Amino acid sequence: MKKNYFGFAWLFMLLFVSQISFSQAALEESEFGTLIIDYLKYNKEELNLETADIEDIVVRDSYQDDAGVNYIYLNQTYQGIDIFNAISTVVVKDNKVFYYANRFMNDIANKINTNTASQSPESAIYALANHFELGMVNGLVQLEKTGNTYVYSKAGISQRDINVELVYAPTNDGLTLAWDVVVFANDNSHWYSVRIDATNNDIITINDFLLTCTFEKDHTHLDQEEEMNFYNQMISPSSVLVDGASYNVFALPAESPNHGPRQLVVNPASPVASPFGWHDENGVPGPEHTTTRGNNVFAQEDRDGQVFTPGYQPDGTSSLTFDFPLDLNQPPAGYEDVAITNLFYLNNMMHDIWYHHGFDERAGNFQANNYGNQGLQRDEVVADAQDGSGLNNATFGTPPDGQNPVMTMFLWSPVGPLNDPLEILNGTATGSYSGVQASFGNPLSTTPIATQLALATDLAADVLDACDPITNTAFLNGKIAIIRRGECEFGVKVLAAQNAGAVAVIMVNNVPDDPIIMGPGAVGASVTIPSIMVNQADGEAIIASLANNANTINATLVNNGPFQVDGDFDNGIIAHEYGHGISNRTTGGPSAANCLFNAEQMGEGWSDWFGLMITMYETDTADDARGIGTFAISQPTTGGGIRPRRYSPDFAINELTYGVTNNPSISQPHGIGSVWATALWDLTWAYIDKYGFDPDLFNGDGGNNKIMELVVQALKMQPCSPGFIDGRDALLAADTLLTGGVDQCTIWEVFAARGLGYNATQGDADIRTDQTEDFSMPPSDDPSLNNCSDLLSVDEFAIGNFNVYPNPTQTELTISTTENLGKASITLIDVNGRVVLSQESSLLGSITINTANLKTGIYILNIKSDTVNYNEKIIKN
Repeated sequence: MKKNYFGFAWLFMLLFVSQISFSQAALEESEFGTLIIDYLKYNKEELNLETADIEDIVVRDSYQDDAGVNYIYLNQTYQGIDIFNAISTVVVKDNKVFYYANRFMNDIANKINTNTASQSPESAIYALANHFELGMVNGLVQLEKTGNTYVYSKAGISQRDINVELVYAPTNDGLTLAWDVVVFANDNSHWYSVRIDATNNDIITINDFLLTCTFEKDHTHLDQEEEMNFYNQMISPSSVLVDGASYNVFALPAESPNHGPRQLVVNPASPVASPFGWHDENGVPGPEHTTTRGNNVFAQEDRDGQVFTPGYQPDGTSSLTFDFPLDLNQPPAGYEDVAITNLFYLNNMMHDIWYHHGFDERAGNFQANNYGNQGLQRDEVVADAQDGSGLNNATFGTPPDGQNPVMTMFLWSPVGPLNDPLEILNGTATGSYSGVQASFGNPLSTTPIATQLALATDLAADVLDACDPITNTAFLNGKIAIIRRGECEFGVKVLAAQNAGAVAVIMVNNVPDDPIIMGPGAVGASVTIPSIMVNQADGEAIIASLANNANTINATLVNNGPFQVDGDFDNGIIAHEYGHGISNRTTGGPSAANCLFNAEQMGEGWSDWFGLMITMYETDTADDARGIGTFAISQPTTGGGIRPRRYSPDFAINELTYGVTNNPSISQPHGIGSVWATALWDLTWAYIDKYGFDPDLFNGDGGNNKIMELVVQALKMQPCSPGFIDGRDALLAADTLLTGGVDQCTIWEVFAARGLGYNATQGDADIRTDQTEDFSMPPSDDPSLNNCSDLLSVDEFAIGNFNVYPNPTQTELTISTTENLGKASITLIDVNGRVVLSQESSLLGSITINTANLKTGIYILNIKSDTVNYNEKIIKN
């Protein structure tokens, strides 16, 4: 691995200088303290709060945007100790409380277990290290203390200094005094934020800043191939030269190499968001770096899998020209310059695009230098390309403002077996063999491993599965070990062979099925040698040849392709990961890093939506269903991607509604998030239908630009630990703030169609099984709907003009109207998104639908005409 140590001492200080990233002030001492206190007192009964509940409130974060709107994030405390995640949002406009999103607990005085910590913060660190088996705690030293917040040395268990804060942690029994301990594990797999009981060191709750984007593969669908260059339309015509840098990348809106060709883009930095270019840090004209490092992101290779070790960075020289050759028909290490450049480009584009839509320094964005603006700095993204700590995934870790987030982009396994990686050169098994590479250890190289084969024998006679101690370690040294699949983990077997000196492993399947991708298990992360699995017939033939042939058996292992897929070229996944940073920094304020870990949170949904928004072509239509991550998992652009459904406003393609979040078959958080993204994607097309599409992602005025601003605005306004209803209400409030409410009707119609209607309830946002969906619109006399006079709301249907019965049904369903609503399309859709019934009818009088032949289950009834777009869940008994 090539290394670039230039300036690493500066990086070391940047990443490891400990910071207590926010300072709190008593509410009554703040600028809007009196206004907010009066508001809380006046509304305390409606908010179900006691006087004592609002007597000890502190301002955790506050800032004012360019429009003069103030955002204040309040933390409820008890006797000077913060209640964990009891963070409410107050939006003040024109010296009035414009919006309040409540997350305060009620009757807190009677829920406190104690106000005295009998366990020290040091003992809590030891408890965490023991619980997660992080290793021995060595040299633990207190570095800082401010109020109830402490900073300790890394102590051999953390890659960053350890932050500890005394808090009250909500539990089923009330509020438990606890230590909130933050540790970034040395193996890069977890960035723990853990509440530990301050009386007995029991673990209460666990969060992980390092969000891992698990994948759920699905179907294949419509075509979305585009090879047009829309880059010049994306930036403002008034842009001026920033630093003259050029990058040969898969430029937006291309999602991946499958969606469009590479293009040389010149001077892409926004003069507003990055006024000194992407390679600046000191705010003086002229770049400080000629590599993929700058104010917004530090992109480097990380094949050793250690996030804070210096990695190679391509150099654009003094001309800042990052134009390198690309041949994808080789292992990814051969084109690292291009991969890192693309990662650097996309991170910077995410910074600049969303800066224009409200994610700026004040809101907690990621910059080394804030150029004199509000917010904490020295927190640019550390983005690792071709990361060696995992496969088939990507992660993003977001700490509080002022601390560097970390993005890791992994390689992805190619589809199908390798092209005959194994060749036996002599003996009865001479020939070439296919095999499937493991998901751990180093991949095979295009340079052959040429050596002898050797059976790995262990204490269990005639098994050869290396589940017991290997008995012929000396013989295995320098050879390719042959091991049978058995009862223990693959990582255990391969590590045992590696420890015996084997240079590679051939695993023999023990069943007639095709070879599988071997998983690492508990110890696979320690494996560095390559390994493949061959099928049972081939493997047993090789074993027989070794057992019966008196001569030495020689073989080669080599990577003939297909080669691993580089996630650094999947712009949608990079944007998804960066999106976690946006939603985590904006929800609950920049210093709150734990606000999106509740059961009903929508973080994965926002991230999918961020990726979709920046990869839209001007020629796209609502009919173009979108899959997520199709390039990374080697699907065509028409593939189903990694979510339960492709994103589409068409219920025949994506029928998911709010109620499905109760279903455990929808994963948490990714499946739940995809339901939220489905509603946002529907809303996106409603906005584009109304306002058109503008490819200028910096300064455009199309429907896509408007909803981008709307969503970021809503993220700032919603409370900590939001549920779907909180998210919907924040969008409605954001529309009122930005436009006076001109799109209230549009937002209600879209969300009601997805089960987030007027009477929908989210229950407890920390519980994922208590949601109630509803498809109704607000009452027609609701003043917020004064722009919907030409449309029929579901409330109008409910007064007798429109009725669907019986529900549940057995043999037939009746739709009854008392006035002529015109010709309509009537559709029934099953839970798999299939249209099981479709007909055209005039909505006057009664229409009967035969349901006798339908299977028992749940269906969505959609009735659509020029004046009606109505959805209702139908149960067939």
